[in-house]
This record gives sequence, structure tokens and C-alpha cells, in this order.
Amino acid sequence: MNYLTTSAGERISRSVFDSRIARAKTKKKKEQFDNEGFNFCEICEQNDCFPVDVSHDISVDKCIKMGTPELAYDLRNMTMRGRNCHKIYDGLDLRFTK
Repeated sequence: MNYLTTSAGERISRSVFDSRIARAKTKKKKEQFDNEGFNFCEICEQNDCFPVDVSHDISVDKCIKMGTPELAYDLRNMTMRGRNCHKIYDGLDLRFTK
């Protein structure tokens, strides 16, 4: 089985890692919905930039390569992005970096 080691030395399986990411994304969506009453893109601040995705500021792949896989399920490393803004961000369009 594939395992990852966090910067604190915790050894977790890939399935646990993926599950933590999924839970964090669900929590991020819920927090925004609970606070604002709806989900919207934090980049263009519109809710017609749809569907809204939970996007990693530092990609999952980069988190793993940096030896800090726990950043992949850290809410502070996630931004709500509409699909169009998400595609632009993933294309490394610097207009949309935080």
C-alpha cells in the first residue's frame, strides 16, 4: 500500500490522505455556505461562475513533493473557485494568485 509521511512524522495511507482531503473540501464548502448562505467564487466574487470548486492554492502534488502532505487537507490552503476561475488558476494565470 502507498503511504505518505507528514512533516510531523505521521505515516498515513493514501486512502486516509484522500479521505482527509475530501472531508476538508466538504468542510470548506459548508463553512462558506453557513457563513454566506450560498457558495460563490472567492476570486471573482460571483455565484454565476459555476460550478464552484474547492481549489488548492498549493497543489496536492506539490504538497507531497515538498514533504508537507498535510497542507493538502489544510483549509487555509483551499479557495472556493468557480470552474472558469479554477481553470485559469490551474493554468498559472498570475492575475488570480492570492
